[in-house]
Amino acid sequence: MQYPVPLASNFPMKIGLVLSENGPMGLWSPTVQGGAIAAAAEINEMGGVLGSEVELVNENAGRSPEQAFAATRKLIFEQNVDAIVGFQASYMRPAVRKAACGLAPYIYTPQYEGGFTGPGTAAIGITDMEVLGPGISWLADNKAAQRFFFLGNDYIWPRIAHGTTLETVANSGGRLVGEALLPLGFRDYDRVLDHIRKTKPDVVICALLGEDAVCFNRVFAECGLARKTIRLTLAFDETLLYGVGPENAENLFAVQTFFSAAPARHRERMLESYKCYAGADKPPMTVNAMNVYDSVHLAAALARKVNRVDGFLMANVLNRNFSRPSIYDLLAQPEVAPKPKVHIAEADGTVFEIRETC
Repeated sequence: MQYPVPLASNFPMKIGLVLSENGPMGLWSPTVQGGAIAAAAEINEMGGVLGSEVELVNENAGRSPEQAFAATRKLIFEQNVDAIVGFQASYMRPAVRKAACGLAPYIYTPQYEGGFTGPGTAAIGITDMEVLGPGISWLADNKAAQRFFFLGNDYIWPRIAHGTTLETVANSGGRLVGEALLPLGFRDYDRVLDHIRKTKPDVVICALLGEDAVCFNRVFAECGLARKTIRLTLAFDETLLYGVGPENAENLFAVQTFFSAAPARHRERMLESYKCYAGADKPPMTVNAMNVYDSVHLAAALARKVNRVDGFLMANVLNRNFSRPSIYDLLAQPEVAPKPKVHIAEADGTVFEIRETC
């Protein structure tokens, strides 16, 4: 496909950030904002995008699809952004995509349930299948784990993760001995804790969102279950570990593509930029900040691909065949493109110590 010759312009390339600044995901807001700031500063330091400086425009996605829709519409029709970078729960993703309506690419950043996310949308986060397979296999081999309990919130991401867990546990030779799905914001854990005590799992697989994960993991440890029961937490990083606290982190494991304690030679520039540009008040870099950082660079790369800062043309690139390997090929990161490495890590105070990389 032939794209038009770019026009010299003094207008900025506007990238809209639709971030959940309150609700269960609000804990992550400072670090993901820092990731976006670091990426934009890098791009502008290198001359911008086709002669345009990158400008970040932020809107709060809120707690509901309706709020996320309104925030995205404001960015598209009032701020005239050229791309949308989104950090919100999966149940809000269709609302953001609908609001963008193909006028700008929508780059979805968190860990998610997998599958096609719709036209004009790129999903940059790792999927549950990619972390559950290595995590459950490692626990079966190294911790003799055979009995698993699944706990999640009651919406699309944990529901799909539950099915993935069933399949993965069976493939490892284990079995699922219990399960529970809780509403977002639910805090009365007595019944689910009693269920865990009665079923006596070796591992509780936790697919709770943000603040919900922090609150449950605190209570789980405070009632004494952490001493004998492993927790394998999904979509969990150092930000949430700080919230849980060192005293509640015994036998707490996570699987991610990035931890601050993991070697990251191809990420040295990102880490330096985050330290330099994100601001002294920002928390340490996490996997969610890295995904937002990559997404800002992807928006710039899409403009270069179509040879124009034009949200409609950029969105048209994101079809069903534009998978994560396509994303990292476009970002010139071949070490990530075929299959990302994942780190199995165990909490040690407020950091994750890597136990294995695969």
